[in-house]
Amino acid sequence: MSFLYLFDLMDFDENGKVKETKGVTLSQARSNFLYLVSKYNQKFLKEKKLPVPAFFKDELSGLLTFVELGRDYELIKKKVLSACLPRISALSNINEKELISSLNSQVTLDDLDFADKFRDIKNTLQLEYIMTTISGKIFDKIFALRSQPMSKDNKSKLYKEIINYNALVSATAKVREDNLDVKGDVAG
Repeated sequence: MSFLYLFDLMDFDENGKVKETKGVTLSQARSNFLYLVSKYNQKFLKEKKLPVPAFFKDELSGLLTFVELGRDYELIKKKVLSACLPRISALSNINEKELISSLNSQVTLDDLDFADKFRDIKNTLQLEYIMTTISGKIFDKIFALRSQPMSKDNKSKLYKEIINYNALVSATAKVREDNLDVKGDVAG
């Protein structure tokens, strides 16, 4: 299973279902999970140069509030997943931890906002060093965002950075294991 660090916004039980953390209730963790899925969806839409559907602009916020209030999570989860791209909605039958792990593994280096930093690198040791340095900066940025009031804009930035961090750490591990080369191609 690929690397995931969710900064205490949610956790998973032994069956891969979302569970609470020391500072987040189960209802909040479930809402956080659905928001994270929607942010992956947004990243994949951006990759394909597709617009964000109205559902995510108009309905998602209200549905997440219902989840935080303890309303029917499974029904709302189904609605959110069905509004996502097919590559996400197709994963609706696996547990939540596997779903997030699968989405994380689908983020390519080219999807990351700082992918241009990798273009002229000639060896994997240099690539690993740069990736590790960038991931450390993202980690610090996430903690800075976590310490600020959670406005809509800050929440969006926070989750975007969590996706970047997880994808970059996973890719760095692949470079370290010689499973990813400097061009971003997976070794086979």
